This record gives sequence, C-alpha cells and structure tokens, in this order.
Amino acid sequence: MAISRLTHVTIVVRDQDEALAWYQDKFGFEVVTDDSETIPGSRWLTVKPKEQEGLEIILFPAQQEYEKAWIGQGALWVLETDDCRKTCEELEAKGVKILTPPQERPWAIMATVEDLYGNPFNLMEKHG
Repeated sequence: MAISRLTHVTIVVRDQDEALAWYQDKFGFEVVTDDSETIPGSRWLTVKPKEQEGLEIILFPAQQEYEKAWIGQGALWVLETDDCRKTCEELEAKGVKILTPPQERPWAIMATVEDLYGNPFNLMEKHG
C-alpha cells in the first residue's frame, strides 16, 4: 500500500456559489479550478489560500442523502495512492470499511473509505 500525500480536502456544501462567495469574501481564498465541462452535470470547484501550494479545498455539493449529512460536519480528506484498487483491497483486508469501491473518473480512479469513527476519506489514483 502506498498512500503518498494529501492533495485535497473536501468540504461538503449546500450550494457551491454561496460557498465560493463565502470563502473568497471571508477568507480571501482564490479559485484554483472551476470546471463544469469535464463531467457533464457536475462542477469541479477548488479554492485555496493565496499562499498555499500543493493542497486544494474542494467545494463539493452534497447530492446523496448520506452526503447531505456531512454538511457542517468537517472535511473529507483526499489521499493520493499509486494504485487505488490495490490499496482498497489491502485496506479492506485490514478491516477498513469501503464506502464507495474504486470507480473510474475522467481525472482519476476514486474510492471512499471510512476510519474507525466513521470519518470518510477519498483515495485517489491520478491518471497519467
């Protein structure tokens, strides 16, 4: 298993535009990515403090009921791995609960796992 670094933190929000305005106006964050074209019907929106390098905050709109329960409950961390499927297999063998099995996305292979207290973590194997 090779989790190599923390790349993103996901904040689950009710409304991306409302959240973006808040993070820009209150914290002075800047937009890193605002992409509504790569995935039809979805908007990939990330922000960061102006001086921050290498870590982005995803403003993720809750869609599923279980995601709506995460609003205001903290952050969803994204851990980069060199092989998402293998890492999930190894974690599952260790008793880690897999919430979402590895799935192909245009930018990566993604999965969601849970720690012993129910905190979710995304595993990401970036393409190329």
